Amino acid sequence: MRIAAFASDIPEHRLDAMEIIQSAGGKRSEARVFCKLFGIESVAALGAEQSLADCFLALTDRVAGQLDAEVAIDTLIYVHALPIQPGGEASITVQLCRRHAALHQVQRRYEINQHNCGGGFWGLMLAYRLLQQGIAKRVLLVVGDSLSGFDPIERYIPGCTLLGDGFAALVVDNHHTGVQLDRPYLHHRPEFYPGLFGDVDKNRGFYEAHYAMIDTALSAIGFSVQTHGALLPHNINRLTWMNYERINPALKEKIDLSLLPDVGHCCASDPFLMLGSWLQQPDRQRQPITLLSIGAGAFIGACNVYFPPQSTVSWEEGGRHDVAL
Repeated sequence: MRIAAFASDIPEHRLDAMEIIQSAGGKRSEARVFCKLFGIESVAALGAEQSLADCFLALTDRVAGQLDAEVAIDTLIYVHALPIQPGGEASITVQLCRRHAALHQVQRRYEINQHNCGGGFWGLMLAYRLLQQGIAKRVLLVVGDSLSGFDPIERYIPGCTLLGDGFAALVVDNHHTGVQLDRPYLHHRPEFYPGLFGDVDKNRGFYEAHYAMIDTALSAIGFSVQTHGALLPHNINRLTWMNYERINPALKEKIDLSLLPDVGHCCASDPFLMLGSWLQQPDRQRQPITLLSIGAGAFIGACNVYFPPQSTVSWEEGGRHDVAL
């Protein structure tokens, strides 16, 4: 499955991590320990002047500009980790199809929001199957959550992470040239179904099983330090990955945690935001890379990205990455 076009956006606005934690009732000392231990100093947040729909429209405009006009986008998939929507508006997919000319020929609209931070891979699998079966010819996925319409304390998950805003859009098709995604690996551990709403024992069990879930996913897609250039995972917090590196020291130079400490954990978007950085740096594209997310509720997804021998890349500053593939 080819990535025909790609764009991402990390908002410039930041919220201070210590201020969020203290607003949620934490003491200053608690906030300081959290930030130091988990490696999160701030989170990106969509500005008050921009709606989520506006953000995705801008991303759609940028990916549409990278495409040839021979094949229209016929399918739209919107992925968000949290099953929340801005109030009083039409759905994001309806707004995008109404407002952007590149989507006027969309025949199918899907929304994926039940797989938490692993949802991006369920979106990729849906696109993969539609393309393989000949139902779709060109699919646009837009991925991302924004909590900017809520009190900032909703971003704080004690003992775990702080949620930031970050967005990605990618167009995929069945062409065999260019940057390729293989069939995504998906798995669910139903014993952890309560997710963030589980009791203490369930949550402890999930955290204890987290590293085994990572190992299973990486094994399933054939990841190794010898053959792969990097692992782009959910940037849940720095402590989790430091502990994983202690168990697997060979991975220390492979794990990309570039969203920390500045951006925060952007739910389903994390691997795609980091992918944008890799796509615009040809000198880093000598080996395949792996995207990985394990969402609350134990929704596990991963896939490999394979680079062509040569690619032509364009760059925009301000946290935005556009790629001509």
